[in-house]
Amino acid sequence: MKKSPWARLCENRGAVVSLVLLSVWVLLAILAPLLPLNPPAQIFDGEQLKLPMWNEGGSSRFPMGTDDLGRDLLSRLIYGAQISLGFGFLNVVASVLIGGTLGLTAGYFGGWWDRLVLRMVDILMALPSLLLAIVVVAVLGPSLWNALWAVTLVALPGFIRITRASVLAEREKEYVQASRAFGAGALRQMFKTILPNCMAPLIVQASLGFSDGILNMAALGFLGLGAQPPTPEWGAMLADSKAYMETASWLVYWPGLCILSVVLAFNLLGDGLRDAFDPKL
Repeated sequence: MKKSPWARLCENRGAVVSLVLLSVWVLLAILAPLLPLNPPAQIFDGEQLKLPMWNEGGSSRFPMGTDDLGRDLLSRLIYGAQISLGFGFLNVVASVLIGGTLGLTAGYFGGWWDRLVLRMVDILMALPSLLLAIVVVAVLGPSLWNALWAVTLVALPGFIRITRASVLAEREKEYVQASRAFGAGALRQMFKTILPNCMAPLIVQASLGFSDGILNMAALGFLGLGAQPPTPEWGAMLADSKAYMETASWLVYWPGLCILSVVLAFNLLGDGLRDAFDPKL
């Protein structure tokens, strides 16, 4: 009996563990205002560089310690998940909408529009993604929203190419020709006939695009081009703590572990989705 994609995904232990881990992070980010946490921007006088609670000199008031200004590190990490995961989600949504639409129309209509879209993709792919994002933010000005648009721009080629390839494979099939023979217009054929059959590779690309978006947002935050103080964002927290790598190492490894866990989980989940949706299986 042929297994469903969900059943095949559940057989992948790495994907299941990743899905659970990501669910925990999402819940923490959503429920952060309801949790008994200190305000992430509040400065506690005399509590600078407090050790985590399991170290000698630590305090249960600050389970993961405090930063150089005396702010609660646990609170900033959890509230930072709202920024990193939230803007990672917005990046994927914008990339799917813009890149998917461009790839869908290019693959369906072909001709000069297809050539124009492909040339744009070639130009974007010819430049290093992070360097292009830095240039865009430098032109627009450092902020979270400008960083989001920059990261979305560098993510477009992957979504355009995957959608276009899927449309080219589907548009000449019999069910598309049958809908055309029954008088279906171009918009109906693209969005109701062809697009639903191109969703599997788009879903996989979106799951992998999450990790790229979070990494790029963190990189721009580390360079001071993304989130601005005192916004608790993981990349910006790494930048603020780089001067304390030897004297207060917990300031570095906690946000680093957060980025690592989320990016690794999205990559493993993306691999699991790719195997689950593989038509050869």
